[in-house]
Amino acid sequence: MKRSRFLRIFLLAMLSLPLSGTALADRDREHGQMMGGQTAPMKEPGLETVDELRQEIKALRQRVAALEELKPRFTNFMPNFSERFHVMHRAGDADDWAVAAHEIDEMQRLSRVSKNIDAKLGEMMQAFMAGNLRTLREAVEHGNRKAFQAALKDAVASCNGCHQASGSTIAVTLDVEESLSMRHPHALKKSRVPKDHRH
Repeated sequence: MKRSRFLRIFLLAMLSLPLSGTALADRDREHGQMMGGQTAPMKEPGLETVDELRQEIKALRQRVAALEELKPRFTNFMPNFSERFHVMHRAGDADDWAVAAHEIDEMQRLSRVSKNIDAKLGEMMQAFMAGNLRTLREAVEHGNRKAFQAALKDAVASCNGCHQASGSTIAVTLDVEESLSMRHPHALKKSRVPKDHRH
């Protein structure tokens, strides 16, 4: 009993000793190999003069401007939302309620994200769509095809109202013959929404 206690104390003491420079380098190299060759990020050089600070600020502003250019616009964002709407519509038509629920959850998430892309349009989108998405989700959770179709028509009316309010000339329709559709096909089958299905 005393011996095992002594060994534990000895090991703890050894682990707490500072490593020498060589041991540290060896440990860091081994860690890098274990992490697939990844090494710790290089430490940034210190900024000591006012000129160095100005140059760093200028470089940071340029990087921020470049990142702003990569930020999606609503014109990039809406096709993703409409893709989700399309799949949800077709899944509901096929009684594939699990897929429909998943797509509604994604549309709700995208609605929340929309304010980060454009505050004004994002708030407008949420105001028009929040109630419709809740109603669609309820219809889908109950597998109620009649309620789903009614909620779908109401959602399309809200989409078109939002588009008009924002100045867009694009009209949303449920009629495939009237829509420009380049969306990928989904194999749909009857299903129910799992009890714990949430995102």
